[in-house]
Amino acid sequence: MQTCTSPTEKRRIVIAGGGYAGTTLAVRLAKRIKPSDDVEILLIEPNPCQQALSELDLVAVGPPRPEFCELWLPTIFKDLPVTVCYNRVHSVLPDEHAVLVGPREGPHEKVTYWRLVLATGAVAFVPPVPGLKEHATTMWSVHDAQELQQRIEQQFRIAAKTVDRDARAQALSFAVIGGGATGIEIVGTMAQMLPKRMRDHGLDPVDLHVHLVEGRPDILYDLPENLRRKAKARLARLGVELHLGSMVSSVDDTGITLESGARVPAAVVVFCGGAKADPDATTWGLAADPSGRLMVDESLHASGHPDIYAIGDVAAFRDPETKRTLPMLAQFAIREAEHTADNLLRELRGETPQPFRPHMHGEFVSIGPSYGVGWAFRFHLSGLPAIVMKRFTYAMYWYEVGGIRTAFKRLREMLAMQR
Repeated sequence: MQTCTSPTEKRRIVIAGGGYAGTTLAVRLAKRIKPSDDVEILLIEPNPCQQALSELDLVAVGPPRPEFCELWLPTIFKDLPVTVCYNRVHSVLPDEHAVLVGPREGPHEKVTYWRLVLATGAVAFVPPVPGLKEHATTMWSVHDAQELQQRIEQQFRIAAKTVDRDARAQALSFAVIGGGATGIEIVGTMAQMLPKRMRDHGLDPVDLHVHLVEGRPDILYDLPENLRRKAKARLARLGVELHLGSMVSSVDDTGITLESGARVPAAVVVFCGGAKADPDATTWGLAADPSGRLMVDESLHASGHPDIYAIGDVAAFRDPETKRTLPMLAQFAIREAEHTADNLLRELRGETPQPFRPHMHGEFVSIGPSYGVGWAFRFHLSGLPAIVMKRFTYAMYWYEVGGIRTAFKRLREMLAMQR
């Protein structure tokens, strides 16, 4: 087992999780601390890279390699005063100001903290629909994207050997379940990029069938109605067949059965129906809401624990204006991390933490690599301007955590995708 700490007299800030929230927090804190703060920053994360989840569609459908949507932590923290322990938090011991680190079955190392920040994120949620878990691929990690890539390649091979036209069309039928941002991005990229890939494999794109299944009557409910209409029009131009307003009843190896009785043929099914907070969080003895997200106060402290913060998808922060829990979005995770870094600096210097006030500046969804819809600062955008804005927001994040070289490299890769 990797040892996470060595003896130190410094105040230790332990950050559990290296996603958008944890990485942003560690970088911002590391860049702003002073020698006089007398602090050590320890990030605990089992994976050596952060995954940009909204770019998984490009890896899943190709041609980018997995590293296209990975930010390597050793590179990010190479010149910063951050120690990274590639492990997982097993349990939290608030009375001892410590966490136990290590695999589920042990052994565990006790790591003490002055302040603890829980930012362990979320995992894919798969409801107990018959056949769904067995036949569908989720889309929540690079591993998921690689699995979908392999399944697409497998279907190309099957289709290439199939003489019967109907059987070949069945082999080249793909369905995405979920009309939220992730589902729309996956299905849009499939519809735009698979025809070219099929031609490269000597296959006729006329045999391709791409379906989107959404139990609600519409898609992209987080966006204004006019942008939803444009999104559906774009999907129609790409040839995506929409199946709205009926929940999935079952899934098997030839397709999807809806509660309405309709049948959606599909050799490959991708499930993009949602996520749930890190399930380990409910085992740590901290207050959680019914969905399993950790309860926090207005300053993002875990309820009843002024030396523990919880941020990002694992935290249930209620907007004081709307009284609603913030959705699991990267932009909120990043802003919570920035605010928590500033609050930790205040505490280090004997000042009082300040309340967090969320502000959503916009949201963009890609529908294929070259088209998007979304809004920013009351402006509604679609087409190329929207996709440019989406890429720009990610470039800003890459710049914040990785500097100008990382941002430039990622932008160059993104521009290559537009060709």
